[in-house]
Amino acid sequence: AFPRTIRDVLPFVRLSLVVFGATALASHSLKWVTYPTKVVFKSAKLIPTMIVATIMHGSNNYGWIDYLAALLLCVGAAGYAIDSSVQHGPVNNSSFPGLALLVISILCDAIVPNLQQQLMAESSTASSKSSPTETETLSATELMVNVNAVGFAGLLLYMLVMGQLLEGIRTCLEFPRLVVYLTLIGLGLSTAVLAYTRLIQASGSVVAVTVATLRKVATVALSYIIFPKPLLPIHIASGLLVLVGILLSTVNKYRRK
Repeated sequence: AFPRTIRDVLPFVRLSLVVFGATALASHSLKWVTYPTKVVFKSAKLIPTMIVATIMHGSNNYGWIDYLAALLLCVGAAGYAIDSSVQHGPVNNSSFPGLALLVISILCDAIVPNLQQQLMAESSTASSKSSPTETETLSATELMVNVNAVGFAGLLLYMLVMGQLLEGIRTCLEFPRLVVYLTLIGLGLSTAVLAYTRLIQASGSVVAVTVATLRKVATVALSYIIFPKPLLPIHIASGLLVLVGILLSTVNKYRRK
């Protein structure tokens, strides 16, 4: 399942570029838009993901109730995240370049999980056709390793060309604790990405993005438990929106059955 030729590597290069676009463009947009604006856009990626899933996979047909439930989840998640982000960083005036970058970033966000799902599904289909007795498919772990290997190679080349690699090495030698922190962050992120990729493989892109959207709500709720503080009205309203969205989605699934 690991790539052996340049042709095998190309799908992972495409996926790595889309992942880069989703993260880098959103960060670059902060030159023109406020951080809360970025949060609102990033919280709304569930609906574009549903649309892209319908286009790419065809079998996923969502009704207006599904989109309404997704909208409520997105608005609720944005409400939770906005309040915690208002105090961070300087406030800039929103402008067209920043909003355009955010729109492209959201499209990349919507494409990434669907492209991951497609790669794993195509690998499974190709394997079953070539040899029904063998089960050599692209696992979530292999997908994550391949994409990150491509991204690492690209980043390494960029740092070499820009002369930043030696500076980074010197900084790590000067502050050894930084290496420990980066290692712990890397382990945490790799565990999260692996769980997310396995969820895409098991349940599909839309379910994975829904869980990621609800994670924002769980993070804020956990912060109230660990760091007790007054419950703000925006969090109560956001919680109700999320609850209604979940109920709508659940009732709609039972009606389909």
